[in-house]
Amino acid sequence: MENKYLFVLCPPASGSTLLQKILRTSPHASAFNVEGQGLVKSILFTKDRWNPGKIIPWDIVKEKWAEKWDLAKPILLEKSPPHLIRAKQLERHFPGSHFIIMMRNPYAFCEGVKRRWGKNYTYRNIAKFWAICAGYQIDNIENLNNTRWFRYEDLTTSPGTVCKQIIDFIPQLEKLSPEKKFDVFEKSLPITNLNQQQISNLSSDDIFEINRVLKRYPKFLAFFNYQYIDVPGKTIKFKIAKSIYWWLRSLNRLPEPLRWNNWKNLNNTGDSQSRKNETNNKTHFH
Repeated sequence: MENKYLFVLCPPASGSTLLQKILRTSPHASAFNVEGQGLVKSILFTKDRWNPGKIIPWDIVKEKWAEKWDLAKPILLEKSPPHLIRAKQLERHFPGSHFIIMMRNPYAFCEGVKRRWGKNYTYRNIAKFWAICAGYQIDNIENLNNTRWFRYEDLTTSPGTVCKQIIDFIPQLEKLSPEKKFDVFEKSLPITNLNQQQISNLSSDDIFEINRVLKRYPKFLAFFNYQYIDVPGKTIKFKIAKSIYWWLRSLNRLPEPLRWNNWKNLNNTGDSQSRKNETNNKTHFH
């Protein structure tokens, strides 16, 4: 029997674990209990794993993966987030590879990555990371031979429709069971779109920082049909005032009206307005 390689290309914190669990409901798919990069940590799970120029001995990786796959099943499934930047290498070294490509709303992505990776990462840097991933994913969609792509939002709002599209793409899977509950990060849940819950954790200032990056990549947002979340005007004025304050202070030219007590009052007013606007803000997805 000839096996077919199926790779999930998806950034971290974007639903790849859920997607893999759905694909594993097919009796004809073999997948690892961990990410493929976790089986060859010394090669794939290194500090430079997101470096596009990293040289990988794919023959060794392929041999290690083959030891863990059930080769009696027609579909050999693998997912490791950094593979989205080297998908063309996968296509060369795993002949006949098929790719499922998925992206997620950048604001939900930023919140998820920040929550998992901690304080060492700013929202601005995480948004840049989303843009890098988006650029590679667009290239993958346009240049790989065998692909299907959709968004996290499509999968979680219309799982039956997306699963039908996957079966049409990989008929050997035969059947998927999106109606089940899935254990993802120690929670057993039916397929659920968690975007709004995660975006609600972002303050107006967080969104402002994310927007500073996203506004440089309108084509990426348009390709995946994502929209900006507008930041309330007073919050933007607060940001500008804050920048001017610290600039004047660095020059030791701070005017009397902007002494610390006045600045403190402005800060409190801005935070209060931000909280009010966050409560009223709603985001629409398509």
